[in-house]
Amino acid sequence: MSMKQSQVILLHGLGRRPSSMSKLAVTLEANGFRVFNPSYNSLLDNYQEILGSLDKRINDWIETEQVVHFIGHSFGGILIRGLLAQNSQWRKGRCVMLGTPNKGTNTASFMLSHWWFKYFVPKVTADLVPGSELMKSLPEPKIETGIIAGNIKHSIVIPVTWYYKRATDDAPGDGVVELSNTHCDSMTDFIVMPLHHSFMTWDQELLKQVLHFIENGNFTDDYKPVNG
Repeated sequence: MSMKQSQVILLHGLGRRPSSMSKLAVTLEANGFRVFNPSYNSLLDNYQEILGSLDKRINDWIETEQVVHFIGHSFGGILIRGLLAQNSQWRKGRCVMLGTPNKGTNTASFMLSHWWFKYFVPKVTADLVPGSELMKSLPEPKIETGIIAGNIKHSIVIPVTWYYKRATDDAPGDGVVELSNTHCDSMTDFIVMPLHHSFMTWDQELLKQVLHFIENGNFTDDYKPVNG
């Protein structure tokens, strides 16, 4: 697949801003890609509202004759799945998901079951519970998809990770999403990196892996898959 005239759509995670993907954007642009790094209201809107708004803006931006690739952090990967499913006209390239809860996460279940969390979480938290209607109905990507998961569980500065052990029975994961729940049945490649969910998009080694997958359809051999 020629990378000439390729474009990349970046989608940040819940409660984040495009600035959380800015290092990725700079790296991709330096390597010749045209990049779209939009914002969306992850706190107040529901999934379909977010998806509809992004779909319109992306279709206004996209060059339909060019290949388009996709990179999503956390919930951004769930949005990519929705966008791919309803845009058959795009010339789709490859996709990389970073800590995406493709099978939901019990962290969401925990937050919704406790009063000190449930009144403050985004609407879409209910969609990220394992077995939710969205998780059951949303098609997996039908393009080459690489998944990067983290395995650093705890961060003193990220409150949700203080409850990760209780929420997931201390399952292997990145402090927000269990390792096994990042999987897609259709994934092309999968690696685990020593990263926390909240900080992975800034990691220089992760940037190298993302670029390698977009350009080659696989990750390097530096990080071996780990069953989770």
